[in-house]
Amino acid sequence: MPGGGIEYDVERQACCKADSKKKGEYYMKYFFKASTISAIVFLLVLSSFFTTDQSVSAEVGKKFSEPEDLGSHIESVAIYDSTYGEEDGRDVMYTTASGEPAIFQVVDLMNQEVIRTYPLEGSSSSWSHITVPDGNVYIGGNGKLYEYSPETKELTNLGGIGESVVYGLSYDEEGRVYFGSYPNAKAGRYDPNTGEMTDYGSVAPGQSYTRSTAYHDGYLYLGVGVDNHVVKLDVETGEYERIDIPENITHGSSIWQMDAAGKYIVTGIGGGDNALIFYDTEAGEWNDTYYLNNKGLRLVKGLPGSDSVYFLQGSRLQEVDLDTLEATDTGVTFGTFLRNTSWVEVPDDPELPGMSLVTVQFGGGVTFMNLETKKVKTYQYPIVGNPIPLQTLEKGPDGNMYMSGYPGGKAAVFNPETKESEAFSLGQAEGMASIGDKMYFGVYPGANIFELDTAADTISTKKIYQIPDQDRPFVMTPSNGKLFIGTIPDYGHLGGSLTILDPFSVEETEIYENVVQNQSIAGLAVKDGLLYGSTTVAGGLGIEPTETDAKIFVWDIDNGEKIEEFVPNIPGVTTQPKMISGMSLGPDGLLWSAADGTIFAIDPDTLEIVKSKNIYPEVANRGMWRPIQIRWSDDGLMYTTLAGKVTVVDPESLTHETLETTVTELMTLGDDGNIYYAAKANLMKIEVTDYTTEDAYELITKYTEEEQISHSLSQTLINDVMQAGHHRDKGNLEQADKHIQDALKHLEMAKESDIDFAVKEEVKKTLSFIKH
Repeated sequence: MPGGGIEYDVERQACCKADSKKKGEYYMKYFFKASTISAIVFLLVLSSFFTTDQSVSAEVGKKFSEPEDLGSHIESVAIYDSTYGEEDGRDVMYTTASGEPAIFQVVDLMNQEVIRTYPLEGSSSSWSHITVPDGNVYIGGNGKLYEYSPETKELTNLGGIGESVVYGLSYDEEGRVYFGSYPNAKAGRYDPNTGEMTDYGSVAPGQSYTRSTAYHDGYLYLGVGVDNHVVKLDVETGEYERIDIPENITHGSSIWQMDAAGKYIVTGIGGGDNALIFYDTEAGEWNDTYYLNNKGLRLVKGLPGSDSVYFLQGSRLQEVDLDTLEATDTGVTFGTFLRNTSWVEVPDDPELPGMSLVTVQFGGGVTFMNLETKKVKTYQYPIVGNPIPLQTLEKGPDGNMYMSGYPGGKAAVFNPETKESEAFSLGQAEGMASIGDKMYFGVYPGANIFELDTAADTISTKKIYQIPDQDRPFVMTPSNGKLFIGTIPDYGHLGGSLTILDPFSVEETEIYENVVQNQSIAGLAVKDGLLYGSTTVAGGLGIEPTETDAKIFVWDIDNGEKIEEFVPNIPGVTTQPKMISGMSLGPDGLLWSAADGTIFAIDPDTLEIVKSKNIYPEVANRGMWRPIQIRWSDDGLMYTTLAGKVTVVDPESLTHETLETTVTELMTLGDDGNIYYAAKANLMKIEVTDYTTEDAYELITKYTEEEQISHSLSQTLINDVMQAGHHRDKGNLEQADKHIQDALKHLEMAKESDIDFAVKEEVKKTLSFIKH
C-alpha cells in the first residue's frame, strides 16, 4: 500500500487502488451486446484474463505481484560449542546447530546418530553449553538460558536477565549455573534448587561483553571485552573488583576463554597474540608463564586424578603440568579451534586405545584424539542442519542471485529461470559487487576480499586481499574496473577505511584510513572522477561513537585526497541522522541517499539537496552498519530497502509505494526486472509488470458490476480498450495508443451521473499507465 510521509519539492499524489476479481464473468455476458467487436478479438482478450492475480499499483505506473517464496537455499551445520555426558548408558554429545531457530541435539557418540532434537525457540545460536554434576545440561542462547534433563528428556526455557546473548557458562559446588552476557557485560546466576534467576548487573560499566566465566572458591571470574580485563565477583555479596591483564600481553577483541584448573584461572585472549595466561588465585596475581597462539575456546581438563590440562598451540596439542605450568608437546595435531572436550572410551578401535579426547568442529564433524597412538580421527555425524538467515544478496553478472549466510561458512547461487540453486563455501560476506564476469565478496572477520569467476565451470572462490585493521566490508562499489570499498573497523576501534582495489593489480591497492574522523563508511558512488561517500558514526563492536552526526564527503580519486566534508541539512528529517547510507548515482544524474525513513537527492555539482521525502517519518535512529539498498530499474524507478521496507519510488515526483512491510535489509533487481529480497532464511520475489488493456478492461467491468459506471459509458470504454488490445496484438501500436487516447477522451467527457469521481480518476490513471 502507498505510504504516507512528509515530502519536499513535490505535491502529494492521490491514491486509489483497484481490487482484482471476477476476470471473465462480466465480459461473457457483456460481449454479446458489444456487436462492434469481432469474436476473434474476444478470444484474444479473454485468453489473457485467466492469469495469476497481481496486486495493482496506481501510484508509480507498475503492477506488483504478491510476494512469492522461493525457499531457503543455504542450509548449514554451524556449531560454536558442545558438552558431554551419559544418557541411558550411552556416551552422548550435546550441541546446538545455529539457525532460525537453533536446534539443540543429543548425539550418540558411539553409534554416530542423533537421538533427539529440540528447537531453541527464541534463539538462533548457542555459544556455550555445560553439563553439571547431576547430569543436567545448560545451554546459553539469545538472552535465554535453557535446561535439558537427560532423565525426563525435557528442554526448558529458563529465561534470562534482559540481555541479547548468554555467554560463558560455569557452575559452583551447589550446581548453581553462572554466565556472562552481551551487550551490557553483565553477570547472571541460575539456581536449579530454587528456580531463582539472579542478575548481578553490569560488572564492567561501559563495556559490552562478559564473554567467558570461571567459578572458583566463592568467586566468579569473568572475561571482559572489548577492554581486555578480568572481573572477580563475590557471588554472595555481588561485590566485584577489576583485574588487569599483564602489561606484556597484547590485547585482543575480548577474553574468550576462562577455566578454573587447580589454583589457576586459565585465561585466553581472543585476538592479538592469542595469549594463554594463568591467574594464581592464592597469590592474587598473574603467573609469569604464558603461551602464545592459543587456538582454544575451552581448556581441556585432564583425566580424573591428573595434574595436567591441555590446550592447542597453533595446531599442536600441548600438555601443561599444573604444578610447574611447563608445557609438553603431546605429538597430537588438530587443525582448527578446539571447542569443549571430554574423555571417552571408543570400543573396537585399536587406533584409539584406552581413553580418547572427543570434540566437535564448527561444521559438525566429531573428532577423536588419542594421546597414546597420536591418532586423530574425524567423522561426519548426521547432525541436523538448519536453513540459516541470509546475510547478503546481490545479482551477479550472469543474472543469478548470489547469497551469503549467517553465520558464515556457506553461500549459494540461485538461477531465477530454473529456480535451482547450488551451495558453495564462503565466510560471512557483508558486501558483494561484480566486475566483468567476476563476483567479489567482502568477508567478515578481517575484511577479506574473495573473488569468484561466474564464467568458470565450477563454483570456487579465492582470497585476493585483506584490508588491514578493518573487519566488515559492507560497501563495495564497482567503477572503471576497480572496487571502492568502505569498511567498519575491528572490535573496539573507531574509523573506517576507504580502499581502492584493482582486482587485476592487487599490489597497487590504495588504503585511506579514517577518512572521516572516527566514522565508518556506509555509502559510496563514483561520478566524473570524484567519489562521493556517506558515513555512520558507529565503529566496531564494543566501543561507543564519539561523533554525533553522520556526514557526506567528496574524494578526489586521482589525487587521493578528501576535498569536501559536511553534515547535510536534510529537509523533513525528524532527527539529525547518525547514519547516511545507500549512496547511489541515479539515471537523473543526482546522488541519492537515505537516512532513517527519508530518501534524498544531492546535486553533485553544488552539493545541495534538491529533493527529499520523509516516507517513514515514524522511523528515527535506524541502522548502525548495514547500508540500505538502492537499485534502479531500466525505466528509471528506484527500488530500495528504506527503513527495512521494500519500497519503490518515482525519483521525479517522489511518489512511492510500500511493497513489503516485513522487515528486510536485503534486496536487488533481477535481469527479468523483478524484485528479489530476503525474508530471514528465504529468498522472496515480487514480479514487476506493466499495465495492459486487460487491466483496464478488468477495472471497468468491476465498477460496472458495482453500478459505479453506467452501462452506456462502460460499453464505450470497453469498445475502446478492446480495440486497443486488438491492434496491440497485431503489432499496430500507433493504432493501439489512439484507442487508449479515445478512451481517455470519452472518460473526460463523461457526465457525473455516468461515473463516480474517484472511480473516474482510478480508471484514468490505469489507462494513462498503459504503454505500447
